[in-house]
Amino acid sequence: MIANLKVPLTNSIRMRSNFLLVFLMVFVFYCHEPTDQKVTNNINRFVKIETEKWKKELLISGEVGGPCENDYMKWNEKYPESYYGLPDTIHSKIVDMNGDGKDDILLYFPAGEACTGGHEEGSDFLKLIYSSGNEYLQNNYLREKIEKAIRYKSDCQTGLFSRRAIFSITNIDKQISGTFQVWTDDDPDCCAGYKGTFKYNPFTWKMDLKQQKTQ
Repeated sequence: MIANLKVPLTNSIRMRSNFLLVFLMVFVFYCHEPTDQKVTNNINRFVKIETEKWKKELLISGEVGGPCENDYMKWNEKYPESYYGLPDTIHSKIVDMNGDGKDDILLYFPAGEACTGGHEEGSDFLKLIYSSGNEYLQNNYLREKIEKAIRYKSDCQTGLFSRRAIFSITNIDKQISGTFQVWTDDDPDCCAGYKGTFKYNPFTWKMDLKQQKTQ
């Protein structure tokens, strides 16, 4: 009788051990595997929220108006303080720019041609959201800072006084890279006198510039 009980008892212990093993595997999977996915989902949600906030800020401040319309006179009446329109898509890049091991976010979009009927292009619009300890801070003035840094560096290299500079982003990692054009006092409005490439670090304010005459 006791011998007959040993087999079911052994099988019962084995089944419990297998169940415990499966439970532990499932627990480990759900507690550890989705962590990266959860972080990704959280940062993507954060980017979406910040993008929508930035759109509102740009419209309220008049930095841009709504999307361009075929009737530019009508657009001017709606957005008298604006020159460029809000695009359909705002780009984002998630990268650790300040080297603290946490993701930073750069939101940006090209200005494109003016919605006012002119054909003058402008610099890309940017907003940097970066980690600082346990919080996130924002830099809304990158567009102006990069333009000023390009003009200053260009003036130092050429010995001329620049009156305008525009740029377009081509790459984002630890630095912001792109192309630019610079107008001096001797250049007509239609045509920049100098063009080139740049790399800018928004945390050290270092600007590397390579330029050449356009003609």
